[in-house]
Amino acid sequence: MTDRHTTLISAAELAQHVDDVNWAIVDCRYSLTDHEKAREDYLTAHVPGAVHARLNTDLAAPVIPGVTGRHPLPDADTFAQTLGAWGIDDDVQVVAYDDAGGAFAARLWWMLRWMSHDAVAVLDGGWSHWLKVGGAVQTGEEVRPSRSFIPSVRPELVVTTAEVSAWRTDTAW
Repeated sequence: MTDRHTTLISAAELAQHVDDVNWAIVDCRYSLTDHEKAREDYLTAHVPGAVHARLNTDLAAPVIPGVTGRHPLPDADTFAQTLGAWGIDDDVQVVAYDDAGGAFAARLWWMLRWMSHDAVAVLDGGWSHWLKVGGAVQTGEEVRPSRSFIPSVRPELVVTTAEVSAWRTDTAW
């Protein structure tokens, strides 16, 4: 893959690739107070070609009360299947966006890097900037041809709750 984008990408650059089969656009909009709102917003309007990532089910594992937080990391194989279903493999440039200052798009950005997929960028300015500059919009559900995503986890990018707890009480800091 040439010209990989690995941090931010402009709306102008993304607009040139909305029809590129080797680019996957992922709408990561989410509302912590209304879990269905983002899905409804996606169906109403999104960047052409974008698939929708649901934070609670696509970007997180099921919550185990008293054990996990509210959005635990999914296991690598399950997440790899999700990525493949979205048409993402090693040859695909991924662009994520949201309407929350990049907070949810950044989760997908980090998760792809955790899986050793560095060709991922966040849309600079997100959904609101896309609209502000007159970016095209599409309605309804988007489906991309599936691909095979082979996970290669970078375990050094994850810390456990036990590690965080130990660091909190470490007086050497």
